[in-house]
Amino acid sequence: MKSSARLESVVFQLTPTRTSILDQFGLALGHVERCDLFIIANEKKEKIASGLLNPFLAHLKTAEDQIAKGGYSILLEPDPDTNALWFTKGTVERFVRFVSTPEILERVYTIESEILQIEEAIAIQANNEIGLSAEEDYHAKHELSNEGNKSTTDTKEEKAIVLYKPGERPAEPTGSMAQEGNSK
Repeated sequence: MKSSARLESVVFQLTPTRTSILDQFGLALGHVERCDLFIIANEKKEKIASGLLNPFLAHLKTAEDQIAKGGYSILLEPDPDTNALWFTKGTVERFVRFVSTPEILERVYTIESEILQIEEAIAIQANNEIGLSAEEDYHAKHELSNEGNKSTTDTKEEKAIVLYKPGERPAEPTGSMAQEGNSK
């Protein structure tokens, strides 16, 4: 499919891999979802990217709304009453490259980390109210938080969004070098 091909729709197909981040009491503090990104034009479907869903959600209000309703895919379509000349494969590829830049990924993960810290503080407060020792909770939470920090810095391939080219075998993400190579 050519870069100038006008699209009928874009589909984020959520993959079964869903990693939950749990606190010591088994309460889900957050989750990481992966997706495959497909474009559809002239009744042809092409996979153009694969990676984490959260960086995309930070930029697409419609996608956030659809994920809140549940389901296993997110469908993006232009308004049928408008002439969406901009809704092309090239536009979607540029958007994927933008979303997968290290600065954008870091911003998304910083916000997620801050949300987790707030949720941890709420859990500690709730534990104090039911008579548990704040000191024990703090140390347990701090260890969990440190483990979480290690995983985000040690596994940069988890952050990668891989662009696909027709006829090429998808490269395995190995960090920023793989991102740069795939985004060109």
